[in-house]
Amino acid sequence: MGIGKSLFDLTNLFTIYRWNNRPALVRFTEADNVFHSLLLELIALEYLNQNHGYKLSISKNIKAKLYKELPKIILSDVSLDTKKRILKKDKSIWDKVLDKSYKELKEGIVVDIFKSEYDEKFEKYSSFIDLMVALKEIEVNYRVFPEYFSEPKTETENKIKELRNLEYIDELENILSYVLTTSTRMTTMYRWNKNHRNVRSSVSAHTFMVVSTAIVFYYLDNQKDENLLNEIIIASILHDFPEAFTGDVITPTKKKVEGLEEIITDVENEMIEEWLKKEKDTEELFKNLKDYMIMPFEKEYGRYVRAADLFNAFLESAIEIKTGNSQNLFREAFFSIKKELKRFNFDFMYDLIDEIEKITFF
Repeated sequence: MGIGKSLFDLTNLFTIYRWNNRPALVRFTEADNVFHSLLLELIALEYLNQNHGYKLSISKNIKAKLYKELPKIILSDVSLDTKKRILKKDKSIWDKVLDKSYKELKEGIVVDIFKSEYDEKFEKYSSFIDLMVALKEIEVNYRVFPEYFSEPKTETENKIKELRNLEYIDELENILSYVLTTSTRMTTMYRWNKNHRNVRSSVSAHTFMVVSTAIVFYYLDNQKDENLLNEIIIASILHDFPEAFTGDVITPTKKKVEGLEEIITDVENEMIEEWLKKEKDTEELFKNLKDYMIMPFEKEYGRYVRAADLFNAFLESAIEIKTGNSQNLFREAFFSIKKELKRFNFDFMYDLIDEIEKITFF
């Protein structure tokens, strides 16, 4: 199994639904969940580094989050309650399950790219963020199905309380809640919206894939500049965030007439400015991040983010073809994007394209 197959397999997280033993109004996939955690982790890292002099690594901690999620490709979603009971009965068994999963994944090499551990100072903040994201998922569905979500809601709230002794957590939580309320919109926005999909992907799920792929591209290109990797990660996490305000304006629409794309960029700018001004602490924090949202494909980091963005549209097309979607749109997109990807002049891209093509058609 090569790296192309590993990236293709990452899209399994598009089809692993959380809380799937309960009726739900909004179904969050594992890919959606990871995106929201990555976004909030980035915000928390920026906040602690900028405002309180922490020296936390963006790349190390973001990779640690992705590494932690990789076993789900094989294991699917094991509910917190079930996992808690397994751990209580025999923690060593669960450790063996994870170890075996990582060994199986190692065949694709990608697992080595992501292998990382959290900075000790940040690990509990990451746990707090995971709980915040889970609580948001619960709260959305609790309003309609309280009889199914009241117990996990109470349990998650109690776990959050246990972490309220973290430094600066009150102000940080306000910022994270404000961002999460907005980013949740990206989970209910589906890509290729006017077309039938066999495997649907939301904007948030797609963004999770772009972050993962952009990191892989950085390492495949034999880069050694950590500042560049940090910028790639920031831009890939934020590249579609403006769509939480504008909706998913597809590229063919943007390019329909000359000048429209520039106007849409101005509209995005205005809407983000208005959103930031409603929350003073968030506005201050986003001063260093805003350009990555508005211009994610600029400069050297943008080359990796744009290639990853296109590659994942390529993967989405491949999935539809492989699962028997007969619409010409996806076949046309597959071969059109294939040409665009080759223009980036990444030496590794040709092998990746060949691998995805074999998976799709053979």
